[in-house]
Formats: sequence, C-alpha cells, structure tokens
Amino acid sequence: MNKARIGTVALWIVTVLLAVAFVLAGVPKVLRMPVWVEMFDNWGYATWFLVAIGVLEILGGVLLLVPRVAFPGAVLLGVIMLGACYTHVANGEASEALRPLLYLVFVVIVGWARRPRRTAR
Repeated sequence: MNKARIGTVALWIVTVLLAVAFVLAGVPKVLRMPVWVEMFDNWGYATWFLVAIGVLEILGGVLLLVPRVAFPGAVLLGVIMLGACYTHVANGEASEALRPLLYLVFVVIVGWARRPRRTAR
C-alpha cells in the first residue's frame, strides 16, 4: 500500500469516527435528555438552543461523510467546538474544555484535508 493510499484510508477512518461521535453527541440533545437540559440550563442557555446544537451536530457529522460538503461540515463543527470550549471556560470548567478542544483538532484536520482546491485552468 502506498503512502497516498494509507493517507486516504486514515482520513476516512478519522472522518467516520468523528461523524459517529457527533451524531451520537447530537441525538441526546435533540431528544432533550434530562442531563443535557440541566447542563444547558446551568450554563444559562435555553432548551431551544440545546436542540439547535444537537441538530447542527448531527448535520455536521453527516456532512463530514460527503467529501464535497465535508469542508462546510467541518467549519460548522469547528464553530460548535469553539463555543463548547468557551462555555466550559466561562463557567469555571476549564478542564472540561479539553474534550471539545481535542475534537476541534480532528475537525480541523478533516476540514483541511477536504478543503476546496482551485483547479488549474
């Protein structure tokens, strides 16, 4: 297997794992699971915002799986992860910001790999 092929396989593995993680993170929010309702309430966010974040996480996860729209999906998820980091830090939960920060790193990697490229004319 050549290096390009290994890179492609690695990119797909990371992409699929990220997509699954974001869909699995979004579903409980959309379903308004009590633990999430309580957390968002403690942070000062409305329940509609919880559902919106859940929907956007699911959408972003699905978009990652389609190479043509993976870049906008990565941007969407990156913004959500920045917001999650901010929320944790602003609420005195700095150590909790590490998980969204780690997800952000992987989202940036996938977004960079799937970024639109100009074609030669």
